[in-house]
Amino acid sequence: MVKRISVFGAQKKDLKDLNLKINDTKILQVESCKYMGIFIDSKLSWQQHIDFVYKKIIKFTGIIYKICTKIDNELLKTLYFAFVYPYLLCGIEIYGNTTHIYPNWKYLTTKYYGSYKRDHTHTTDLYKFYDTLPLSLLHNYQILLLLHKFVHHLNKLPSVFRCYFMQNRSIHRYDTTEKCHMHLVAPHTIYGKRLIIYKGSQLWNNLPETLKSVQSMDAFKTELRDYLILTS
Repeated sequence: MVKRISVFGAQKKDLKDLNLKINDTKILQVESCKYMGIFIDSKLSWQQHIDFVYKKIIKFTGIIYKICTKIDNELLKTLYFAFVYPYLLCGIEIYGNTTHIYPNWKYLTTKYYGSYKRDHTHTTDLYKFYDTLPLSLLHNYQILLLLHKFVHHLNKLPSVFRCYFMQNRSIHRYDTTEKCHMHLVAPHTIYGKRLIIYKGSQLWNNLPETLKSVQSMDAFKTELRDYLILTS
């Protein structure tokens, strides 16, 4: 029996003569694999997953364009959250860290929204109406929700994330204004700066203290969304 299990992080020449087995199951090198709805490619570029999401939602552009003048905005909103938003949201904490120059990245939502912009409605107003965000901000938003749970609702996190971040007050006991900030260790590479442990800590530290102190998850979501739109 040969099972297709991916091997990442090595060059093809390094894997040419590699023969790995787990319980007599041979591990083959593959270019990509799908895990829990997310395509993971061998270079961790996420381009295949972005293409997958793009193709899934682009088909709704023509549909929405044809019916946008025949149904009201509330129904359009329902369609968006039923057929588009789940694809955008799934794994955005990970694939959202990819380079923004990748072509299909910037079109994931603009193509969809552009199909039913009425009376030249500004895109920002559409995001506000739909209670959502552009992809880059949605990426930051989801990461900050993770940090909020870490600070205020640790028991709601999977055990693997309960020690993932670290606050300054756990490092030292000095009564400074930054004692509740997340502890940052400066990365030495561009990839290090994209790690959630670093990027998330940096995003959290940059939030206003009044926003960080909001304990209610629902209230935090609303205020955070408004803050990100206002400061973008």
